[in-house]
Amino acid sequence: QTGKSTGRQLAIDLQGGHGRLLPGVVVQHATPGGLAEAEAEVEAAGKACEEARTSLSEARRSVSILDRDHTALELSRREAEVNRENLEERTLDELGIDLGAEYPAWKALGVREDVDREASRTEVADLKGRIKSLGNVNLDSIEEEQTLEHRNEDLIEQVADIDAARVQLEALIEELEVASRTRFEETFNAVRTHFAGPTGLFRRLFGGGSADLYLVEDDDGNVDMLESGIEIKAKPPGKEPRVISQLSGGEQTMTAVALLMAIFKSRPAPFCILDEVDAALDDANVGRFCSTLDQFLDHSHFIVITHNKQTMLACDRLYGVTQPERGVSKRVTVRVDEVGEGGRISSAASRRASETPQTTGTPRTDVPIVETTEAAAASMDTAVAPDPTS
Repeated sequence: QTGKSTGRQLAIDLQGGHGRLLPGVVVQHATPGGLAEAEAEVEAAGKACEEARTSLSEARRSVSILDRDHTALELSRREAEVNRENLEERTLDELGIDLGAEYPAWKALGVREDVDREASRTEVADLKGRIKSLGNVNLDSIEEEQTLEHRNEDLIEQVADIDAARVQLEALIEELEVASRTRFEETFNAVRTHFAGPTGLFRRLFGGGSADLYLVEDDDGNVDMLESGIEIKAKPPGKEPRVISQLSGGEQTMTAVALLMAIFKSRPAPFCILDEVDAALDDANVGRFCSTLDQFLDHSHFIVITHNKQTMLACDRLYGVTQPERGVSKRVTVRVDEVGEGGRISSAASRRASETPQTTGTPRTDVPIVETTEAAAASMDTAVAPDPTS
């Protein structure tokens, strides 16, 4: 019974626990001697199963390795396929050769030349380096070259125009220099004659003495009409100054007035404004100054700003500001030639002032002796301004 149960249980275990007997296994009632034999068979069957399991594991491991190798080969194949496609595209773009269409024809030729791959790689690397050193390819370079050619032609024309203009300007400058030197020399000689001549203004103002104008020489002893400086030499009667700065203030003023009038006489103008010219002059020199201005009244009008009463008496009309009341200012016009001795106004001027209508905004040809209207002050042409506080 024990042997029978053991045999049945062994058969069930070998089947995997499903309750069926393995084919070819016969369960018999075993004897003690048959039990040992059955155990030996069971042990041999166990070993066979173990070997089967080992073989199965090795087979599965081999299948896994083969599957992995197959996957790697598939990836390599796909990568090679992608590289081939990229190579075909690059060849078509860079060289204009369709490998898919040209390869069968090349293969049909049967040409098989040995290629030195290492030398080819070196040459390819060298060509790539040279291409890379060229930089990025500018696809618009042809159009840019045409634009630059047109621009270059325009610049050439402009340069030619500039050269022609430069030549014309140089000729004009040379002509102007010649004309300027001639005009300056003529004007300088005229001013020198009017200023320092025997009948010049310097002798008239000072009643004698001597003066001169001359051009300063450069370091080489040459005189350039347009570049040299001008020196003034003035010697009033009874004095021998070395430089003009040794003269007194009044003498320097009289010298400046003489030079100014000499220039004005060489090139007269309709109007001349003199501001406080007689401030540093004494009464005798003020009289000479006023008499000098009288020589130019035929063709010029002088507007003199002064505080000197003698100058005011020498003028024809006075224009100024007075304060009849504190804080109230009025503009005043006075005709000096119609004021008699003792400050009396002539009867003719009084009669004309009373007969002339006072119309605002209407220009008047005859101005009364004293006026305070703005219209009368605006109608004047020449003036000598009196002291604002007088």
